[in-house]
Amino acid sequence: MRLNAVRALILLTGAMMLAVAVAAQEAYPLAGTWYGDYVAGAQKRDLTVIMKWDGKNVTGLINPGPSASPIKSVVMDITPGKPAPERQNSTTGIPPVFKVRFEVDGILFEGTLQNPVAGNRTITGNWTRGSERGTFQIRRL
Repeated sequence: MRLNAVRALILLTGAMMLAVAVAAQEAYPLAGTWYGDYVAGAQKRDLTVIMKWDGKNVTGLINPGPSASPIKSVVMDITPGKPAPERQNSTTGIPPVFKVRFEVDGILFEGTLQNPVAGNRTITGNWTRGSERGTFQIRRL
């Protein structure tokens, strides 16, 4: 009987360690592969963004492959929200706002990150290159 309890404890400890390791993969909301499109004039073009977090900096690529371009800079500004008053519905609070800017090959992408801790993250916003302007939307895969 005692041996089964020890085995159960070891199994539970292993499961908890695995859960912590999986949760650590979600530590930075921009890390991962993002896919979507950007609109240039009347034409929609595919956009793939890969961002990596090393604990201090975000690096990455736009449209990986033979014509990949490295991301020059990534900035995320967070405006804190305000929790709901005590004993009130949580929807009465104000959520934080996550603004994201990244630049590649002279193109500046500026958008808002939605659902920063959920699996269905999206960044929606505008891009500019000189006098060219358009919109973009990417979602994390």
